[in-house]
Amino acid sequence: MSKSKRQPVAFNQIVQNNRSGLANIARRSQALQNLQQQFAKVIDDDLQAHCRVTSYQQGVLSLTVDSPVWQWRLNMNKAAILAKLRQSGFTALTTVESQVKPTTTLTQQQGSGFEVDRKISHQTASDLRQLAESTPEPLKSQLLKLAGHEKTKPA
Repeated sequence: MSKSKRQPVAFNQIVQNNRSGLANIARRSQALQNLQQQFAKVIDDDLQAHCRVTSYQQGVLSLTVDSPVWQWRLNMNKAAILAKLRQSGFTALTTVESQVKPTTTLTQQQGSGFEVDRKISHQTASDLRQLAESTPEPLKSQLLKLAGHEKTKPA
């Protein structure tokens, strides 16, 4: 049985191969990174932390912004940003578009640390139990489950 053996190819050769899809992705990624650096030079420091370049095609620079507030701020400075980018070499640039896509950070995923007190008063629990007596399933079991969150009196 003969197996076809291929010789290992260096990664940089794959990336430099013009026919490779990976080469196209690498070139596009590098172009976006360069564009992001140029964009960062012409906008305010506080705004640059909240804006990312997503594409530049046919004279349209597309950006992603963290929140509507930063999008509003970007739009207020759009004319100045366009002028600065054109002066820095983007002469074909006609417009800047932005889209809001919030970024999720680790602290947002972990929560704010604020815990909700899910206990209900004795009177509310009593009312829920009374209501459950005359209610058919499955609502009856849910009402009883809610009534189980009754605050216990300190001993």
